[in-house]
Amino acid sequence: MKILTITTIIICFLLISNINHLSAQSLSFSQPINFLPAARTDKAIDITNFKGSYFVTWKDAGSTGNIHVCYLGKQYDSRFSQNEITVGTEQSAFAPVLRVVNNRIYTLWLGTDGTLKYIINNSDTTFNTQNIHTVSFENSPKLKSGITATVVNNRMMIASHADNKNEMVVAIIDADDNGILKPAVLQTIPDKKSDEYPFIVTLSNNTVRLCYKDYNDQGIYYTDYNTDTKTCADRIAVGKSKSKVPPAVYHAFNTTRLFYVWKGNKKDNRIYYATENEQTQPRDEHTLPDYFKTPYPVSICNVDTKKFIMAFIGEDQKLYLSYFANYNPARWIEDTLFPAKGNLTLKDIVIPGSHDAGMSALNGTGGTQSSSINPCNTLTQKQNIGRQLNAGIRMFDLRVGSFKNSIYTKHSSSDCMADAMGGGYGERFKDILDSVKTFLDRNKKEFIILTFSHFCATEAPTHKVADSIIRALGKEHIYNNQSKDISQIKLNDLAGKVIVTFESYASADKLIDSNSMTDKGKTFLNFRRAYAATNQINRLLAREELFFTSMKNGVNKNDLIRLDWQLTQSSDEAALICNDFQDEKVNPVINGMMLLTNVIKKNQSITDLAIFGNKYLPAKVNEWISTGTINKNNKPNILYIDAAGAWITDYCIELNGMPIYN
Repeated sequence: MKILTITTIIICFLLISNINHLSAQSLSFSQPINFLPAARTDKAIDITNFKGSYFVTWKDAGSTGNIHVCYLGKQYDSRFSQNEITVGTEQSAFAPVLRVVNNRIYTLWLGTDGTLKYIINNSDTTFNTQNIHTVSFENSPKLKSGITATVVNNRMMIASHADNKNEMVVAIIDADDNGILKPAVLQTIPDKKSDEYPFIVTLSNNTVRLCYKDYNDQGIYYTDYNTDTKTCADRIAVGKSKSKVPPAVYHAFNTTRLFYVWKGNKKDNRIYYATENEQTQPRDEHTLPDYFKTPYPVSICNVDTKKFIMAFIGEDQKLYLSYFANYNPARWIEDTLFPAKGNLTLKDIVIPGSHDAGMSALNGTGGTQSSSINPCNTLTQKQNIGRQLNAGIRMFDLRVGSFKNSIYTKHSSSDCMADAMGGGYGERFKDILDSVKTFLDRNKKEFIILTFSHFCATEAPTHKVADSIIRALGKEHIYNNQSKDISQIKLNDLAGKVIVTFESYASADKLIDSNSMTDKGKTFLNFRRAYAATNQINRLLAREELFFTSMKNGVNKNDLIRLDWQLTQSSDEAALICNDFQDEKVNPVINGMMLLTNVIKKNQSITDLAIFGNKYLPAKVNEWISTGTINKNNKPNILYIDAAGAWITDYCIELNGMPIYN
């Protein structure tokens, strides 16, 4: 085993920032599905919920195209009701929109002459396409680029772009008793400029928020417009984001939480988002996985207080939907698995796991070369166990030893520190157990797996560690398998419990049972895994692909398949960058030279390597699933990583929604 890490604060911060590209915090999502296979468009799609049913609208691809509206049915599913209509011979160069106002649903679009046109539904599932209406504006101004709409005090409000270079416009439009929209006045948004139409969302009875891209710097901004005074507040930036198309803003989950979503700048078609309450400036942007890509704005439709649908146009001009759900990482099992999947077992699902889980801090060193040990070559995690629990991590790999008359987690080159060249002591064991107990007291549907290995009898005898666990957690929190096979234990039985296993040891009462890591073990729990032992990502990928290929026909009943996704430091990395590096006693100029040398050589700490390697995990696992390398027989049950965080929880939730886990 190579010894562990954390180079300089500067490099760590730069690399940690990349982790946001992996997944969405506190959001789970299904892989996009292509619905209405014959449809194509080169503009945005719009989707809305009307009386519990869903409608979408789009235009045909081309410089101008026919307007389409389709009734999808009453629930999100891959088998839609498809009641599609074409709005006569109407043509548009821009994306149409849907808006529900006063128990009516409208489809609106910009005609080829720049006028605002619309149709109204004539039932809960159909539109009247015979009567095509036009909104009359004073001075008959033309609109271009596109439109969005919202509802303010039961009145429709539209936002668009004037037929000039950079002016955005809005209008509040009343309707008569038959739903026909009355003549209205367009108002120019003062002191705000964009070369595209803005998205609009209602904040109160007299305030709306406009989200737009600036015509000059392409930055994403929002401003609040008062409909009474017709004035705008100062513009506020959505982080440092940029885009080439209008950024969308929606209320998410029928709450005051806003969801800002946009495609990247220039040729970057990845989808980015930020989310915050109405009164808080969004700062942290997140990136959806690469299979969410679009050159156009996206559309969101609320389902209920926890779910929404996102519709978008792929790079292939096809129509896609994905189902998003809000969840709390601290209780993701309760939010996403219970009650529907309570009768499944651990072999039917996947959970996130933490390698050398207690090594988020360095509280002491040991071994014959203890002076060579520092955070750079010792730390594997960025968060302590308590924070990992709240981030959704549910399997923890722990190694413990004695330090300063107490038990701590450890990471060393030998099981006994006295025999090691070097090693470090991490979190205090009592703090970990207290965190576990407190967590389960607060989250009674969650379950946890604690696995212990690399025991040293002279430091921490197994029976003493076992006794301390039982005393700290209490028997009521520890799952007693009662001689059941792991394949027989239902998730319902595990709620509020901890499975505790020791390598090759079990307590007499089976509160603590044994685990192993072999191709065929007879223990209560056997981890099927393949450790790549490399700092090269290509070698890691090849090793794991071979591992899954070897198990295509299935595994044993007591096996949990563990995807071991660690990049290990080379001897040079462990020795060179982690020592004689950023020493406070060394001249800053010399430290700078060492930093430059290590950057050139691309030497990295353990957490640096983890953050780099973790970026490959979701895309590669998805690829292996699509090719059949991973299937129902050999699917991973634990994604076991360094630098664990909520992003891996998000991805596990995504996997649990895939067919191979159902």
